Amino acid sequence: MTDLNALLDEMLEAMIADNETITARAVVRRSDGVFKHATDITRNKDRRDKFETYVKNQEAIRAAIERSSNKSRAELERLVATKNAEIGQLQSDKELLIASHRAMILSVAEMGGFSTWKRFFERYQSTIDGLEKMGGLPKADVVPLPSRGDD
Repeated sequence: MTDLNALLDEMLEAMIADNETITARAVVRRSDGVFKHATDITRNKDRRDKFETYVKNQEAIRAAIERSSNKSRAELERLVATKNAEIGQLQSDKELLIASHRAMILSVAEMGGFSTWKRFFERYQSTIDGLEKMGGLPKADVVPLPSRGDD
């Protein structure tokens, strides 16, 4: 079963690369007898889902090509530069927000502790996990204190 899914992946990738319209019958023709009927693809949920994903991807690729083919090279370069600038600005904004968030959490920790801040997010563990993943929560190293028996 996995081999058929891997083969289907390869065929669908090749069809996108060759700009061949993806249909269930076209996949059957390309499969050299591995799939005998279109329903071999459409009745199996995993294969159908994979097939539908590739059809959507092909439509998106074709739409992007159509949009870009109507623009000059200079206009496309300008558009790419604009988008790169927007991406750079968004990354800077994200870094600023992360730094600000860390400072806010540290100031709350001074006032009432991290547990006070965390109380507002008790039902939102996914939010806390996301902040941790992007580095939005301050990290502290635990340093052992010397024992009092050394006096």
